[in-house]
Amino acid sequence: MRLIKITLKNFRCYQSEQDFFIEDLTAIIGKNDIGKSAILEAIDGFFNDSVDQSDLSNNAEGNSIEITCCFDNIPDEVILDTSVASPPVDEGILNANNQLEIKKIFTFGGRKTTAIYLIANHPSDPRLTNLLSMKNTPLKAAAEELNVDLDGVNKRKNPPIRAAIRDQIGGERTLKELKVDGNVDNEDNLKAVWSALKKLLPIFSLFKSDKTFDDKDGDIKDPLQSAINEALALPEVQVLLENIEEKVKEYSTDIADRTIEKLKQFDEDISERLKSDFNKDPSYSKVFDLTLLNENNIPLNKRGSGIRRLVVLSFFQAQAEKRKAEKNAPSIIYAIEEPETSQHPNHQTMIIDALSELSQQDDVQVIFTTHSANLVREIPIESLRFISTDNENKIKIDYGVNPISGEDNEDVISKVISTLGILPNPSERIKVLLYVEGNHDVNALKRYSQIINKDDSNFIDLMSSNEVGYVITGGSALKHYIEQKHLDGLGKPEVHIYDNDVAEYRTAVQRINKEGNSQKVAFNTSKLELENYLHHEAIIEAYAENGTVIQLGELGDNDDIPMLVAEAINIAANNNWNELTAEKKKEHSSNKKKSLNTQAIEKMTVERIKVRGGYEDLATWFSEIKRLIA
Repeated sequence: MRLIKITLKNFRCYQSEQDFFIEDLTAIIGKNDIGKSAILEAIDGFFNDSVDQSDLSNNAEGNSIEITCCFDNIPDEVILDTSVASPPVDEGILNANNQLEIKKIFTFGGRKTTAIYLIANHPSDPRLTNLLSMKNTPLKAAAEELNVDLDGVNKRKNPPIRAAIRDQIGGERTLKELKVDGNVDNEDNLKAVWSALKKLLPIFSLFKSDKTFDDKDGDIKDPLQSAINEALALPEVQVLLENIEEKVKEYSTDIADRTIEKLKQFDEDISERLKSDFNKDPSYSKVFDLTLLNENNIPLNKRGSGIRRLVVLSFFQAQAEKRKAEKNAPSIIYAIEEPETSQHPNHQTMIIDALSELSQQDDVQVIFTTHSANLVREIPIESLRFISTDNENKIKIDYGVNPISGEDNEDVISKVISTLGILPNPSERIKVLLYVEGNHDVNALKRYSQIINKDDSNFIDLMSSNEVGYVITGGSALKHYIEQKHLDGLGKPEVHIYDNDVAEYRTAVQRINKEGNSQKVAFNTSKLELENYLHHEAIIEAYAENGTVIQLGELGDNDDIPMLVAEAINIAANNNWNELTAEKKKEHSSNKKKSLNTQAIEKMTVERIKVRGGYEDLATWFSEIKRLIA
């Protein structure tokens, strides 16, 4: 699952309800003490229960903090309370946008209490109000009372009984809050539902800028603890832990029950009011302890702060490489306060490269605060979040790309540039402007050029070249925006490479080439999209490396490759692809573009490129780029 929005109320400077939208890579920019770190620590509070009374807004009305998180990329089916999977939409646990929306309310009185709610588009018929709250026996009783025919229904499992009841009652749905934790009776089945949903949530790791650097605490310990937490979240490890829990519960519960039986000999009234139960799940993360020592057994906290922070950088780089080949890696969110702290400018460039690469992996999101122009200039404009205050001193959050229109928000971009003092790179470095549709195209062209360059060094390797400036026409990184503005009037040669699936781009290519300017050339792909240059075996191998075995036949030049791959993955997971809506299919398809243009291309060879009939196109494009550089 992917975190897409957090809503805060009464958390520190965010007194009034405030939404904050999140991308795979999100950069939070603003002046000191404006509320940047509060965003990260609020998310940490949601995932890791780190909220305390000092976080309550000074101007709060009441004594409660509300933190709500919204997730998309929800599995089509989930196991909620028994071993039978069911669609979360049907179960009525998602909001009106088919997202999982979870609200946590932290209340401070004599002590801190936490209540957790699902904001759910739930059946509105009063007879279905408590459907998810019922365990098996009362659920069957409710079905009998409502005269629901359960013939052919597995009565030992809750989901099929609930489905039969819902099918018979029907009716509209309304948005309501379902309390799943916090003073919820142990007999309420919603506690089991919440226990199941918790296992699907991402892991959240926060790396703060002002923590002490000790290999047993702070920023050095955090990456190591994150590695432990990720390992504990692996499905195969979860199975082992569940077996351990079951054995421990079986043994200890037997002793507890025997104790109660013996108590009857002393006072039967007391024994009848007792029962054995486990009040909370075990915390395995505290069982394992991982540390770092150098060759002389000297702890890391004796080294310089810059070197210590490089451990964190190395952690990100190692994770990026590891997760590319890891099977069944859990989703995770990395949050970093000012990763540039104590780092040389060269290291800052390495940091943003590592964070960007990490965010491009499946099931990974990266959020960071920064004051560094070096970091910000490298990120996509849609990743920008600028925090300021309005005339009434209320927090205001602006986005690099307008969430409604999808257009670049030039006013915010200008504020970011002004705040951080960002300047363009020296124009002498850029020899050619390469116009493409999006970041996926940049990823693809760089990797294809590297493959062809290794076979024939006469072709440019875009992966290592710093003479090409990328202008992304369908959304851009801030540095591309700046360079485009500053380089437009410098007469730099231009190469335009666009997919063949959009009439607007075919017209643009014709118009550019009709100018007859040898310093400006344009190409459409001869195939539908850049994904059509992939060989099916490369895609199969890339997903197999990630632990997913798919069936995929030979690909056609006009096939919708991301859609075919999404369908193959869905079928491999034994899901019913044909029952998905067109919108859901498109969402699955869009999510595959990242891995297709990175991991799958890395499995391509010159031979595979030629088999797909793409070598001539690629060679022509890279030859023209090299000609114009010279």
